[in-house]
Parts: sequence; C-alpha cells; structure tokens
Amino acid sequence: MICWFNTIVLLKDYFKYSIDLLLLQAILIYIILALLLYPHFQYQLNPDGVSYMSIAQKYLSHDYENAINGYWGPLISWLMLPVMTFALKPWISANIVLIVTGLFVIIFSNYIIKKTDIKPWLHLIVIDVISVVVVFFVYRAISPDLLFVLFSLVFLIQILNESLRSDKLAGIYFGITGVGLYLTKSFGFPFFIAIFFAYCLMYYFRSDKIKDRHRIILNFFTGMIVFFLLSGIWIFLISNKYGHLVIGTAGIYNRALTEPNSLGHPMFYAGLIDPPNATATSIWEDVSNLKIKSWSIFDSFDTLLLELKVILRGSIDLITYLSDFSLFSIPILVITIVLLIRKRKEFIFNNLTILLLILLILFLGYAMIAVDPRYLWLSDILILILGAKLISIYYDKTQISKTIKIIIVLLFAVSFLFMPVKSIMNSIDGSNYLPGLSDKLKPLEINGRIASSGEWEVSMYLSFINGWQYFGSSGDFSEKYVENELIGKKIAYYFVWDPLSKELEFLKKYPEITNGDIDNLKIYKLH
Repeated sequence: MICWFNTIVLLKDYFKYSIDLLLLQAILIYIILALLLYPHFQYQLNPDGVSYMSIAQKYLSHDYENAINGYWGPLISWLMLPVMTFALKPWISANIVLIVTGLFVIIFSNYIIKKTDIKPWLHLIVIDVISVVVVFFVYRAISPDLLFVLFSLVFLIQILNESLRSDKLAGIYFGITGVGLYLTKSFGFPFFIAIFFAYCLMYYFRSDKIKDRHRIILNFFTGMIVFFLLSGIWIFLISNKYGHLVIGTAGIYNRALTEPNSLGHPMFYAGLIDPPNATATSIWEDVSNLKIKSWSIFDSFDTLLLELKVILRGSIDLITYLSDFSLFSIPILVITIVLLIRKRKEFIFNNLTILLLILLILFLGYAMIAVDPRYLWLSDILILILGAKLISIYYDKTQISKTIKIIIVLLFAVSFLFMPVKSIMNSIDGSNYLPGLSDKLKPLEINGRIASSGEWEVSMYLSFINGWQYFGSSGDFSEKYVENELIGKKIAYYFVWDPLSKELEFLKKYPEITNGDIDNLKIYKLH
C-alpha cells in the first residue's frame, strides 16, 4: 500500500493523470464491491424501507388514494416502479435504485472534487474512498437519504458553476432540482429555500456588474416560481388527503418525539395499532394521524427554552455522529473555518465557503428536528473533500518528506474508511435469515391480521414479505387487556417471541401451530 502511494507521489510531476480515468477506476471499484456484497445484503430490510416499498406496490396496483402519503417522500417509491414492473421483488427493486443512485453520487462527487482544484494523485485517493463510502450508504438502509445526497450534489454543482449569473435559464434548473429535493424528503422543502436564498444573496454581492445582479435576481424569482408551482402539485395532493395545508408530516411527527415527556414511537408502548389502510403492512406506513403530543416554540417561554435544549442536544448528536464517521471531521471543519476567516474579504468569494454554507444549513435544520447518521451522509462526503483540500494546501506551503506525506494521506483515508468498512463487515448476512424463516411459515398458511408479543421489526418484515397486516406488539399490559385487544381487533394469529418468558394463560385455549419447529417462536391461531 505504501509503495503504491509512493509511486503516485514520485510520478505526479511526470505523468498527467486523466481525471476521467480516475473516475472510471473509482466506478469500477464501486461496481465490483456492490456486486460482491449484494448477496449478503439483498434481504437487508428496515422499517422505513418497508414503507417505501409498500407504497410503491400501491402505485403499481393503481391504489393512488392510499399511495399518496405525507410522511414518506414519493420519489424513491416512484423510481422503484419501472424495476418492479418486471415482477422483481420489492427489495431487489429498491437495491437496484440505490446502486444506480450511488453511481451518480460518485460521478457528481468527482465533479465537485475537480472544482476544489486538488492534486490529481490526491484526487485519486479521495474518489476511491468515496466509492467505498457510497457502497456503505447503499447497503446501510433502504431509504431516500442517498437520493437526497444526489440532488444536493447536483444543486451544489449548479452553484459552483456560477450559472446564477451566467445562464438565463438557471432559475428553471434550480427550481427543478429543489423539487427533486422536496419529493425525496419533506426536509428538502425548507432546505432548498434556505440554501437557494443564501447563495443568491452571496452571488449578488460577489457580482460587480449590474447585468449579473439583474440576472441573479431574475433567476432567483424564476427558480422559486418553478419550485413552488411543481412542489404545489404534491402539496395539494397530500393536503387534500389530510384535510389541511401540509408540506409533509415527518417533521411534525419527529419534533413531537423531542418533547421532554415523550415516550417515543407509539408502536413501542401503545399496544396494538390499526394500520392506516386496508393494504398497509403496519401503522409505520403512515403515522400522520397518530395522536401524539405536539408542541411549538411559540407556545410559551418554557417551549422557547425547550427549543434551545433540542438544538443543543441535536448539536451534540451531530458532533458525535460526525466524529464516529471520522475523528478528523470536526478538526477539518474548524480548520476550514479559521482558514477562510483569515481571508477576510475574500471569504465570500471562496468555493470552500459555499461548501461550508450548505453544511451549516444542513446541520442547523436537523438540529432543530432530529438527527440520525443517515441524515449526515451529504456532510460526510463534503467533509472528506474539504479535508483533501486542506491537505493539498498544506503540501503546497510546507516542505516535508514524501514519507510524511504518505503517512498523512494514509491516516486521512483510513479514518474515513474505518467506520464504513467495519459497519459493512458487522452487517453482512444480518437479515438473510428472513427468507428461510418465512419459508418455514408458509406451510402454516398464515394470512390476515397479525400481532406479536414483541420483536416489532422482525414481525413487520415477515408480514411485508408474506402480505399480512401487522397490528403491532401487544405491549407491557395486563393479560386481560392483551386478550381483549386481540379479540377486539380480530387478530387471526398471535406471534409469541421468546415464549418461555411470556406464559399467557388465555392462550392455552387456542391452538399453537408451529409444533415447536421454530426456535424462540410460538404462533397461536386465534380464529
């Protein structure tokens, strides 16, 4: 490995690298890794992914009324449809969509690396690291977060190309990109508005010519009109469904969970909950109508203080997650900020400022609602690129030996690879037991309404695979309450996980249909 790095350093002054060739070899690494790992992750399910796949199935069966959903962005489900029309399993379709999305993320990341003007041999290392990191993103979860990264990178490229003042059609392109962000996740709606306004303002002051300033203003209003018109179609559809104006319900639900006395997701403590429609796998397909306590920063002075606590907690989570991804993440951000501040008036004219601004808006937006490592994938890529730029600047200003250069770059690259590689290794074949377990259940001819004594996620996955309706876990209630709930909701089959620890007397009057053939699971047929 060290020999390879040393060779790059020695040849850098004598061999002109083709950036396109660097991209091609990164794509090759990505495709090889994605294909090699696919058999180990093809059944990797997660609750959000089940909802997106279930919604895609509704579109496929023309059940548009129930497919329209204010909690989950529709774009990833729409993208699954062309693949699902070939009768492929939903999770196969989802994986194909994510693998293709990851490919474009690498291509656009490569373009941004070009814009930072780092050395070709360092470019090679960064794009290779990104190719491995994106494989981790693909197999981490079935979610729209990688799509969100893709549209954010497209947005960023449009900004770096300075099309705001050079292209009279730029506003249309920005507006369409903003719609893509919104249809991916409802967070994309305020995210686009905040960034687009900030960048238009920045470029307005960066421009000396009146003509350029007029074009920026025109592109801003054109972009916002296009964005609101196209987004308005989806807003109208979901608002019509819920009976009031709504941009998306995910933010409302997630903010409610930050309330100090919140018990968390209702499905983990509230007992059985009806799915939102007749073809939904579980309540998680649309939690918009769940009755959970909401709050607003404007309710009182106490809620204002609460908001500050939420932001502080979110900021701590941000720092933790970024540091988990690489120990160098926070130092890179701090050094970049200090470096740019020293430039004084040039601060606003630097491309690194543009990268930092998008990160700032991303961090602040999620700190006010909820933070999850998946939400920060965009920042992981941009911080990696910023780190490479800092190394490039350091090498230009400092005379150090090639050996030290190699050690620095190795430490930098390994720091961004350690967590993704470790996570992939720990997750291999993590859900591949599901098809086998599902096959064991098929001879039992289970159908209809399902409930369980625990294992909410596994029970939901099995319900999705087999086309059952899952009413959730019975919760920590009295035996009589559980019995009444099961009868009242007409549950057909009750899954008792870890049965030795949950001996329920009332179940003795119902037949147990597994005959002890499945470890840690008994299934009772209630009617």
